[in-house]
Amino acid sequence: TNPKGLWRKTTLDSYKEEHPKWETVLDLDELSKKDDISWVYKGSRVLPRLRDTQSPNDGTVVTRALLNLSRGGSDAVYIKEFDLLSGDFVADKPFNLPEAKTRASYKSRDVLIVGTDTGPDSLTDSGYPRQ
Repeated sequence: TNPKGLWRKTTLDSYKEEHPKWETVLDLDELSKKDDISWVYKGSRVLPRLRDTQSPNDGTVVTRALLNLSRGGSDAVYIKEFDLLSGDFVADKPFNLPEAKTRASYKSRDVLIVGTDTGPDSLTDSGYPRQ
């Protein structure tokens, strides 16, 4: 069993079948054990194919994702870049943002748009980025 969850994928054709063939992308229980942190998945944002200059097959493959992971279910998250082709976190110049109530999206493969604490008046009363 996987109480923390599995991040899985399948093809559209397989999904339409009675018993889709799922491939595990990330096992949150294994990651939590490896890191000795009770990770909770808080969502992801993929690098749009058209903004990825290194997407194979003429830009038809999604290659990267920003994973939002929180310690124990906290509102604050760590944002870690995941390589969907290798099935592991990006090792060479990854985007890794520290724990905060941060929001991030890809502008391109090498540029993020980030909303986080940038100083006075940058956060709401509940600690989320205003912009």
